[in-house]
Amino acid sequence: MVLAYDGSAFQGWQLQPHGPTVQGRLEEALAVLTRGFVRVHGSGRTDAGVHALAQVAHFAAPAGLDLARLRTGLNALAVPAISVHGIVPVSPAFHARHSARGKVYRYHVFNRPYPAVFARQRCWWVRAPLDAAAMRAGAEALVGEHDFSAFRARECAARSPVREVRRIAIEERERSDSTLRIEIEASGFLQHMARIISGTLVAVGLGRLPPEAVGAALAARRRAAADATAPGRGLHLVRVLYDPAEFPELAALTGP
Repeated sequence: MVLAYDGSAFQGWQLQPHGPTVQGRLEEALAVLTRGFVRVHGSGRTDAGVHALAQVAHFAAPAGLDLARLRTGLNALAVPAISVHGIVPVSPAFHARHSARGKVYRYHVFNRPYPAVFARQRCWWVRAPLDAAAMRAGAEALVGEHDFSAFRARECAARSPVREVRRIAIEERERSDSTLRIEIEASGFLQHMARIISGTLVAVGLGRLPPEAVGAALAARRRAAADATAPGRGLHLVRVLYDPAEFPELAALTGP
């Protein structure tokens, strides 16, 4: 299934003992609708406060289940913070996380001397003017396959810190929820990677770091070499990428 959610209502995707999570809410709803326990597997963990426009998840459904009615039921039980866009049957070989070939995250910054009102839980308010050209110059060092140890949480449990960043785009435009967006496409993301990249690029935009400091942090391979982790509320999971030749049934939900 493909779903969107408002992360401000949750302690992240993964089940937690101390608060509501997206995975927990879905499993509770599925237990009611199927009258049994159903484990939901997401394409990856999103942190507390992080939003998703098109998260992908899979689960084993009881035989003969009407998927259209299931979607209706999930949306009735999971509102207002979760919206299930669609559910389709897939090959048993599919796994929402292991089959993914990449992800796109977008970070929203509201760069004005006054705060956002209606989007305050969906963006990072940065008061001082940002130099987007300097941010783009700094971001160039991150494109390609690198060891991103400087851009992952110290508690990150990933076996390898190597990831490929395919593109970083920094776009300035007046919107209701942001005035600057940092969009990152990568083969995968380490814990807090998108947020640390965003926080470091904002530091460059503020003039606190020179653009070349981004490449220097990458080369240092130490978390202390990069800047602060940007707040979770500004981050949005935009898309999860799969091989259309391997799983053509996903095209209706995730696009070509």
